[in-house]
Amino acid sequence: MELSLHMKQDDKSNSISSDWFSSVDKSSSASDVQSLLVVISEIMKLSIITGNENFITIGCYFYRVSSVITEVESPDTTTNPAETLLSLSECIYTAKSLLSNCNTKPISAIIKQLEILIKQMSKVLNSIKSSSRNYFHFAVQSLVQDINGFSLEASENDMLGNSYANETDLYSINDFGNFTDDETETSYVTNFQSKEPLYEAFFCPLTKKIMDDPVTVETGVTYERVAITQWFAKFSNPADIVCPKTGIKITSQLFNRNIALRETIKQWEERDEQASIKAARSALSLLSSKPVILEALHNLQNLCRKKIYNVVEIRTAGIIPLLATILKHEDGDVKCETLELLRQLTENDDEDEGKEMIARTVDLSGIIQNLSSQVERIRHSALLLLVEISKGQYFCDKISSITGGVLMLITLKYRQPVDAFASQKVDAILKNLEMSPSNIKIMAENGHWQPLLHHFLEGNDETKMEMASYIGEIFLGNDDEIKAYVAETALPGLIQMVTDGNSLARNVAFRALKQISSHHENGKILVKSGTISNMFNEIFKRRIYDEPTDSKAEAAGILANILESGSVVLNDLQVDHKMSLDFIIYNIVKRVGNSMPDELNVNFVRILLCLMTFPKTKEIIVSVVKENHACTSIIELLNNPNEELQVVSLVFCIALSPFLGHTLADKLCKTRGQPQALLHDLPETTPPTEKQAVSVTFLAKLPHENITLNLALMNMIPLILRKMDQVQKSGTRMSKYGSTYFEGLVGILVRFTATLYENQFLILAKNFSFTTVFTELLMNTSSDEVQRLSANGLENLSLKTVTLSKPAQIKKPKFRKFSFLQKCCSFDSRSNFEIAPLCPVHKGSCSSQETFCLLEAKAVKKLLICFDHRNVQVVEAALSAICTLLHERVDLDSSVSMLIQEKAIQHILNVIKEHKDESLRQKSFWMLEKLLMEGDDKLTSEISQDRFLRATLINVLHYGNGDIRMASFSMEDFVGTGSLQKLLPKLLDDGWDDVPTLKIMNSEDMNAINMTQQQKDALEIRSYLHDRSLMQYADKLEASGKCLAELLNLASSDLSAQFAMKRGHIARFMDRTSQCDTDPIPASFSLPSRKPRVPPSRNSSLFKSTQSISARPKLQAMSTRSTINYDATIEQSMADFKIKDGYVYKGVVAALPDEPRACGCIQPPPIVEDVAPYSSIENISVQKLTPEYKIGMERLVKIKTPPMRVSDLWRDKPALLLCIRRPGCIMCRAEAHKLYSKKPIFDSLGISLFAVLHEHIESEVRDFWPRYWGGVVLLDKNMDFFKALGGGSLLKDKFISGFLFNPRARANYKRAKDMGIEQNFKGEGEIKGGLFIMGKGRSGVAYQFIERNFGDWAPLSEIIEIGTRLKVRDFWPRYWGGVVLLDKNMDFFKALGGGSLLKDKFISGFLFNPRARANYKRAKDMGIEQNFKGEGEIKGGLFIMGKGRSGVAYQFIERNFGDWAPLSEIIEIGTRLKNQELDNDYSITSQDYE
Repeated sequence: MELSLHMKQDDKSNSISSDWFSSVDKSSSASDVQSLLVVISEIMKLSIITGNENFITIGCYFYRVSSVITEVESPDTTTNPAETLLSLSECIYTAKSLLSNCNTKPISAIIKQLEILIKQMSKVLNSIKSSSRNYFHFAVQSLVQDINGFSLEASENDMLGNSYANETDLYSINDFGNFTDDETETSYVTNFQSKEPLYEAFFCPLTKKIMDDPVTVETGVTYERVAITQWFAKFSNPADIVCPKTGIKITSQLFNRNIALRETIKQWEERDEQASIKAARSALSLLSSKPVILEALHNLQNLCRKKIYNVVEIRTAGIIPLLATILKHEDGDVKCETLELLRQLTENDDEDEGKEMIARTVDLSGIIQNLSSQVERIRHSALLLLVEISKGQYFCDKISSITGGVLMLITLKYRQPVDAFASQKVDAILKNLEMSPSNIKIMAENGHWQPLLHHFLEGNDETKMEMASYIGEIFLGNDDEIKAYVAETALPGLIQMVTDGNSLARNVAFRALKQISSHHENGKILVKSGTISNMFNEIFKRRIYDEPTDSKAEAAGILANILESGSVVLNDLQVDHKMSLDFIIYNIVKRVGNSMPDELNVNFVRILLCLMTFPKTKEIIVSVVKENHACTSIIELLNNPNEELQVVSLVFCIALSPFLGHTLADKLCKTRGQPQALLHDLPETTPPTEKQAVSVTFLAKLPHENITLNLALMNMIPLILRKMDQVQKSGTRMSKYGSTYFEGLVGILVRFTATLYENQFLILAKNFSFTTVFTELLMNTSSDEVQRLSANGLENLSLKTVTLSKPAQIKKPKFRKFSFLQKCCSFDSRSNFEIAPLCPVHKGSCSSQETFCLLEAKAVKKLLICFDHRNVQVVEAALSAICTLLHERVDLDSSVSMLIQEKAIQHILNVIKEHKDESLRQKSFWMLEKLLMEGDDKLTSEISQDRFLRATLINVLHYGNGDIRMASFSMEDFVGTGSLQKLLPKLLDDGWDDVPTLKIMNSEDMNAINMTQQQKDALEIRSYLHDRSLMQYADKLEASGKCLAELLNLASSDLSAQFAMKRGHIARFMDRTSQCDTDPIPASFSLPSRKPRVPPSRNSSLFKSTQSISARPKLQAMSTRSTINYDATIEQSMADFKIKDGYVYKGVVAALPDEPRACGCIQPPPIVEDVAPYSSIENISVQKLTPEYKIGMERLVKIKTPPMRVSDLWRDKPALLLCIRRPGCIMCRAEAHKLYSKKPIFDSLGISLFAVLHEHIESEVRDFWPRYWGGVVLLDKNMDFFKALGGGSLLKDKFISGFLFNPRARANYKRAKDMGIEQNFKGEGEIKGGLFIMGKGRSGVAYQFIERNFGDWAPLSEIIEIGTRLKVRDFWPRYWGGVVLLDKNMDFFKALGGGSLLKDKFISGFLFNPRARANYKRAKDMGIEQNFKGEGEIKGGLFIMGKGRSGVAYQFIERNFGDWAPLSEIIEIGTRLKNQELDNDYSITSQDYE
């Protein structure tokens, strides 16, 4: 029924007659290959439907022909494909017609006709020849042979029966007609197993499998050797053994090899394997179903595993091209099995024939694409195949041409998560690919550098050069780890090639180093490897003239790359002692010029640009350029045709402009074609280039005040304005250099506003409406720099408004034809005039164009909007512009009203809120002050009620200027990072272990420790800055290499430009007489010092003598302030000032009674006049919080010490105790700093310094010590010292009454604030402090000072005077009652030694000197006390001087310690002098009497 239905459907086909060939359109059929394949498919269906085995066999042959048809149109075939297809199409269509009529014609007749058609196709196929594809030729010839051996001679009944017994090379397909489609395919697959007839004798009766080693037992039955052996082993008794098949007992266990059967089986296997290969080849097509293809692949895999020879047979049978087609199958299982079979075909391939065949035939890109498959099995199969074929040279050469092939392998190697199997196989593939150098290069280009670097390190010289050339060509990528790995690995070898290689090796090494150095991340590695020194040697030392490349230019380029990386410090540039920085810079600057090669010039300028980033080298460069007049050579480079050289030269000129701006401007104007040439090639519509951008920037950066340059550029203003308009309209500002270009144009325009005092520039500014231009630019730009420049321009223009604003002009009415009415009419003359409107601020006739008035230009509001900008420079420029409206020469009332109307107050408060920059806040507070002074009460109330303003003011009061730093007493902070740092250990060993002592070091002390001139200059600079609280600039000023005198002679602009010093700091620095402390040192006190004395202060104080301590006298009120005559002798001073038991002295700052505060509303606290009794002080318990500062003592701050009795502090020497109100108070810190800065004076006086706190806040102690106080800090927990100052109770004052309403306290605060001290408000601050000077032992209070107003200081002159008198008391008048003089320079002692000091050591001059010891015994017998303070090795003597200029009458030298001048001699000389018996030239010495 099914067959009849099918026949009905094919009625159209059945109509084909025997003369079909004459009616068919042969040309069209032959050309349509796809239609032929469809017809063959229909033939297969018809043969299966018939159920006839012969038909099915014939159908298989047609199926095999289909694979030939798909390949016949290839260009490799030499036969005409059209003729071949035409011949085949005739046979195919005829076969279809015959099978369609099988129901109407005898089957035997149809089979005969089909057999003829098959033979005819064999002839056609045999005529096909291929020129290159051997596999195609082999496949076609195999099919021809099979067809020629084919015959159907059986009867019709036999034909319809089973064909198993027929021995044919073709496999049989059984019972197709009785199965469904799935069953048909299954049957088709199962028939792959045995293609040759099988005989029962081939099978072992025991295993039921074909035998490999057949043996015959005595019963004549043949078994598999292994199977029958195992059978015999089952019987424990040999007599019981029987034949498994016959059951007959076997008496002998000997076997006979069945060689004949074995050979028969072997021959059968060979024929079967050949048949299996043919069958599989027929099934390998994309038209076949998946099970068929898989079975064919498995069968071939088994054959490969079975015999090595089968691999060769399969390769020669044309299977590989079919497998290449099967790889395109979409099914993953098919791909995996195909890849596995291809891998097997490459095994045991010693001559790489199979590998090359696969590499040539199979699409390698398709195999590599499988590496990206999501199916792990496919990836692994592809990798296994690639491992094998990569062993062949052909594949290694071909993979480089596959796009992304190596990259896919490298990606798979580093894919996350890591596939261990894939990574291992990829490593093997990449290792195989290293046979080709091109593959090594491709690997490196794709980030896999290990092979290249390995060959570079381990290869021969030729390989090294080739690998080095690759390093120079390949971009290292963006991975910092890869860059570092390449640099660290390759650098030693490359440097070795540069040093020792031939010219070619050096050439490739330089290129590789240039490539490595172009990546700035490698900078540190290059520095560490010593590349800098090698490059300097190449530039300055190496002399080779026969090299094909300029090594100096290459070396300079590498050096420039390293410097541009930012990884270099100055120490790295110190190559050796012969090549200093000065030498390097001098030689580079000297070589820059048009006479040098362009590349070398470019690299030299790049090096100089990088060195300009270091302050020290910047100064050297500027100095060398200036001294050698190199500006001319640099400017001449701007006319060089090399654009890169022009760009770097312009950038270098921009860097030099802050220092040599006027020189560069003058040289530029004198250069041919300049400066106009820099503006001639400006772009019209295209985006600006880098050269154009830096050209206009250079002109904008040169000093704006240079009239010569401004005159040269004056005619370019229309061009500049036109270019600015083009940039704004075209949008080129968004390009790479567009923003810089536009900023430069605006900068050039602004420069003309700096020279408005010249009439021609003033006229230009008016004609081109500069005010309007800058006002528009304020809001029509996204560039901060343009906004800043525009605000600066408006500021310069607004400053001229006051002078340009004309008085009110009276306009007379015009009477033209009726002018006589003017005379005749009698009306008020004032009505005849019209008054022009006046500017409310400038009180004159203003306009934006003629007078540059900001109000008329509507610029005020836009400038105020700029106050809210985040950029500090923009805000500062806008503030400066608005400040011109608050100038003294304008109407402040109108100006303030206008600003208030524009809500300027809120904008100014926003500036204070958003910015902490000191200059911004100063200008903001200045503007607020102006507004408050000129504004009304409503404005004052509005500002005062602003919570934020109050919080900001408190914050400013808390922290002050964040940039100003008080000079610290920490040695580490003082010496900084400069040249003194290396000298620090030596300073400590010699006793220069604190800052105050170090600051008084004189030249002799410096020479004693072999200080260099650089270190002397550094100490002088740092001491000077320390006195002025400008230590934040110490490192920069020292690094400049200038001495203090040179720095003081610098202009303010140079200090600002070179050291970023602010204006207020510059003023403090330039004031050579100002110091942080203001109190004078008494003239009677002398101490060797490096600094000139400070002149006496006008605020001197009172010393007053009182009665006994026990009497507790009162200090008399003084109506006037008395002064001390510091020029008086000590005897005169001591006559009125005797320190004995029962006498104390108290210094008073506010001698006059305090004035009433707040207009008499608040009265000052009562004056405490009582002096604290010694009994109330000596038993106070204190605790040490810090030791006296030395380097390394910081750790002792955390160590707690037990309480101690305070009188122990002055048991052996006097003590000064400063009672600190609060360590965070700015005034307390200032007083402590001022006092401790005189520590060397107190050391010489033998006075110990202590600071006393009444509360312990650990953070406050750390901030206070050693920054503001380097001495011991004590804790008076019970506040007994503070109570003693108040006569038994604490002295307190409130913040409002004692500070805000106390002008003296505010003045003290301002004095401390000017010292640049930071502060905070932690702790109790209302308890007043003071100062005690305690005499030695129980001598009592020598001096007491009470802090009457917050911030009162004890006058330093009083303190030192008291200390001096305490010091003198030990020697005078106890041992000497005469006048005591100080020979500060020790000139008398030098005179005794003939110009130098006479010294002797203690051991040699005393212990081993019997005369010195005898002198000591003589003095000791007199009961005189002694101590060992002071210098004791300088020998003394005695002079008797004659009256007037009569000269030395007598001189005695202390040859041995303790020698005395004989009293008889002294009296004799005195007698003669009295009697005038000695003339001017006569003198007697002690030698005359020896």
